[in-house]
Amino acid sequence: MAKTFDLRKQLKLHDNALLRRLFAKQDVMAAVSWDELQQRDVEPIATAWEQMGDARQHFQVILQDVNELADQRGQKVLLEEIEWRCPENLSELSKLKSPADKALWAYLEAREAFDQAAIFARAEALRNGQFANRWNSLPKEEITVTDAMIDALQDEVRSYYWQKELRGEVCRVHHYKRMGDADFFFAYLPDWPDKQLIFDADQNLTPREESYAFSNVFVYHPSDGAVELIAKGGKKVQLPLRKAFCRAVLGLEVDDDDPIRAAYQLDHLLDPAFAFTTEPEDRIAMVRLRRLRLVPKIAIPAIEYPELKFKEQASRTEVLQAVDRLLAAFGLNRSQVEVAQASIQLQFMSDGVHKPKTLTFNVSQPNTCDLKSKPDDMRVIGERCLQRWGVLC
Repeated sequence: MAKTFDLRKQLKLHDNALLRRLFAKQDVMAAVSWDELQQRDVEPIATAWEQMGDARQHFQVILQDVNELADQRGQKVLLEEIEWRCPENLSELSKLKSPADKALWAYLEAREAFDQAAIFARAEALRNGQFANRWNSLPKEEITVTDAMIDALQDEVRSYYWQKELRGEVCRVHHYKRMGDADFFFAYLPDWPDKQLIFDADQNLTPREESYAFSNVFVYHPSDGAVELIAKGGKKVQLPLRKAFCRAVLGLEVDDDDPIRAAYQLDHLLDPAFAFTTEPEDRIAMVRLRRLRLVPKIAIPAIEYPELKFKEQASRTEVLQAVDRLLAAFGLNRSQVEVAQASIQLQFMSDGVHKPKTLTFNVSQPNTCDLKSKPDDMRVIGERCLQRWGVLC
């Protein structure tokens, strides 16, 4: 999902010299006393912004792309693109400390890398969201993308949506090659017409009937023989679209296989030697187990599973002691149960002004986790923690 955007907050993240360069051709911005402007004092800039008229929309799009590239996921994509397209800029980029400034500097100095990175950053956010699935078992072969291949994919996608939903009478596919051999195909189609209220040239609200574009994304990994599909509608939509992609791009007919799902393991959470390790860049102050569901490996009369919910202040030692006391009541020990589900809470460091944020999520064996429903910035940290802790297989 796209991140929330706050203009004043975004402006405060940037060095004034970079903002001055961004707005250099705007007369109203030239009136700002840039040399006297204190860092994070954005009110003179915001005042000039209000006077820019139609140009505001152009710069808001730029700053929204900058915002998308200012987190860890976006910075990784941006670095990949600069390394690939203009490695001579790496030394200058490394001098900047702020991720937001690095993204804005890339817009000013490495536009092609910035534009490509912004596209891939949006796709990355969608790939980890609720509308993405991945399939393996395809031939591990490089592809040469041709106009005929693009035309075939456009025809396949358009045909599916028109026959099934009576929309998408036009389809345009854009192909992008990403460093690391992945091929991205963005398929754009017109949605059903809708009536929207807009502001006209006289700033009056006017209804307008428009057909807005929606998009699906196909990501092909030749080295893995895998294709990822990002599309709303779940498997009932994604399965036929996967078939369409394989026919048009790979010349293959494939079956309706189930997508690959992430697998989770939780039993080692009961190991006294296990620890919730964290990395400084994630700014996690505390990790807590809030709930455990334990399933006995041997039959217990009238009991399906016991479950424990822990207080926030419970230490790991107290959690394991509580587990042992509960199991002892049934004549069990830790080796005789499986951890079927766990609720984990991350408490982040305070910024000194606001109450510390928390992220609580649930993981179940074998392949269920509700992190996808969490805000994108927190979801990324949660997924990184699951890998670090050995919970994500």
